[in-house]
Amino acid sequence: MEKDIYMSISRKSKALLNRQEGLDVDFKLTVKGVDAIDLVAFANSEKGGTLLVGVAEVEDENSMQKGKIIGCPVGDKERLYILSKAESCVPPVEVNIIIENYARKPFYRIEIPSGKEKPYCTAGGTYKIRGDGRTNTLLPGRLLSLFVEKQSEIFFNRFREATKELGKNIINSDSALQDELYPLLRKILNMEYLVEARLESIQKALNLPDLLPGETVPNLTSLAENIDKLKDKIKHLEKSLSRIDEKLDHCLANKKN
Repeated sequence: MEKDIYMSISRKSKALLNRQEGLDVDFKLTVKGVDAIDLVAFANSEKGGTLLVGVAEVEDENSMQKGKIIGCPVGDKERLYILSKAESCVPPVEVNIIIENYARKPFYRIEIPSGKEKPYCTAGGTYKIRGDGRTNTLLPGRLLSLFVEKQSEIFFNRFREATKELGKNIINSDSALQDELYPLLRKILNMEYLVEARLESIQKALNLPDLLPGETVPNLTSLAENIDKLKDKIKHLEKSLSRIDEKLDHCLANKKN
């Protein structure tokens, strides 16, 4: 586990300071410069990112941009300010706050991992994502894609746990009951495959290029309708699984009697 305080500068920070601001790093002069928008942008990104606070962006002798440590206060007040910004996001954004260069000019390295509950937004409902050296607005197509990704992951995790338990119960039942229920279980698993394939096709359709402000996403309405139909299929899938589970319970109860 990484320590919270470095008396000097960590290897990672040295590498980040020798680069310009980019997809996975942003420099902030002061703690007050840390905004919820910065946190949700990294949390919505594929690989997350790092904020270096107490660092300015300057040009070296080769006119290349890099980070320069100017330092900042690193007390409890500043830490609580950063945490409050993270907690204000919807859902709250995970952050790891590390103090570096403590013996000289201390600064913060704030690690924001890619979020597990995308999409994230500010308390005011603003959705952002990190681009190449800047924070960009999450366009409707990408936003919808993140919603689909999140909901499909929740469903399939729940579904697979249920089918795993059902499979165990079938194995522990007698051979006659197995002969009756295995075909039903195979149908359910095949439906899972079809739903997953449909989700993948929707995800591919949502990989749209960035649009200019004011432009609309092509076929966004039809994609939303497609997702609604998919939700109906998922509900049917869950009901079918529930019926099989009830049938198994009934058969096992009769067997005991």
